[in-house]
Amino acid sequence: MRVDIPSFLYNKRMTKSRRISQRVIYVNFAPYENAGKILDYLTKTFDRVVLFSFNFHRLSDKQPKSMLTVFDQGAIVQTRRLFQTPTSPSLAFILLPIRSFVIFLQIVLHTWNITHRDKPFDYFFSANAFTAWTGNVIRSLGFVGKTIFWVWDYYPPVHESKVVMFMRWLYWLFDKPASIRSDRVVFLNRHLSELRKNLGMLAKQSVYPIVEIGTYPPRVLPKKKIGKTVHLVYLGVLKRIQGLDLFFDAAHQIASNFPNLVLHVVGGGPDEEYFKNRARMCPLKVVFHGYVQKESDVDKIIRYCDIGIAPYVPDKSNVMYYSDPSKIKRYLNFGLPVITTDVFDFSSVIQKNQAGVLIPYSPLQFAKSIKTIVRKYALYHRNSWKIACTIQYKNIYKQIFDTV
Repeated sequence: MRVDIPSFLYNKRMTKSRRISQRVIYVNFAPYENAGKILDYLTKTFDRVVLFSFNFHRLSDKQPKSMLTVFDQGAIVQTRRLFQTPTSPSLAFILLPIRSFVIFLQIVLHTWNITHRDKPFDYFFSANAFTAWTGNVIRSLGFVGKTIFWVWDYYPPVHESKVVMFMRWLYWLFDKPASIRSDRVVFLNRHLSELRKNLGMLAKQSVYPIVEIGTYPPRVLPKKKIGKTVHLVYLGVLKRIQGLDLFFDAAHQIASNFPNLVLHVVGGGPDEEYFKNRARMCPLKVVFHGYVQKESDVDKIIRYCDIGIAPYVPDKSNVMYYSDPSKIKRYLNFGLPVITTDVFDFSSVIQKNQAGVLIPYSPLQFAKSIKTIVRKYALYHRNSWKIACTIQYKNIYKQIFDTV
């Protein structure tokens, strides 16, 4: 049995977009440059795209360096390595002002080098407050015509570390002017726009477009059954705040029902060794794939698995409260039911449409949720893919650049 995508969605999805004779400078941080296929959208839509990709976390020794990449008609025509401030994970936040200044200088200098012999670029596009602020500086220098800030995050000024709190306060100093002075501001979700209105940054009556992270589901969903071995997948940066501890805390309870269950961990990060140590004591098999550079290889691992997990820690200092679950969207592409905590707005969509199980941050509930999904796997599998079909990136990203 195969489930076909609704024809009206498929027709939109397959409509060939007309390339726009405009040029875009796009700045983001690895590994999020192509989250929800945003880079693919840009390179397929605009004549020329200049990508500044900067590393923040050290994800792996195999991780590509910070790079400047120029796309012309969708093809890479130039690459240049950017200077990367050498830092250990323990110094990542302490040296953040220096690292940010280096990033600022490189964006300004390379943009000047690209544009000074030619006309200014049409747009400067960024999803980060500091780099969006940098874009407004570049606009004032005449290097770009207009700036677009796609607001992805908010960093609450609450954290157990005083250093992190101070750095978040500094970041906020750039967030406010970036939100006010950019030519177009687009929010990832309503939480982010309402927050800024409540803080007095934006007028209460103002209306801003909401564009979430998009998906790229296949036209046809192949039938999938759970075998004797259940495969879970966790995708993302390995930080404790992402909640992977919950799996290990629940491991003995899970093993009592699913002794052959396997967890696949895709990604690297500052807490990778910590989780590998936990895995050594775990009664279940855990496969660390590490940082996987090719997106097609990541998708292959996800397709192989049965259930995607995103057990974020429900902490007031967790920036995920205001973000969008790109990893969950990626699971949905391939019909993977999701186990997640009630952190995102999008969590309610998962629960309402029976595309997964929404749980409190509890080992017992995590273990129970696996049983719940396995019992009705065909239903959850089909529903998760259906959600992905409604938010395809080719249909929604056009709104980011409308009426700029």
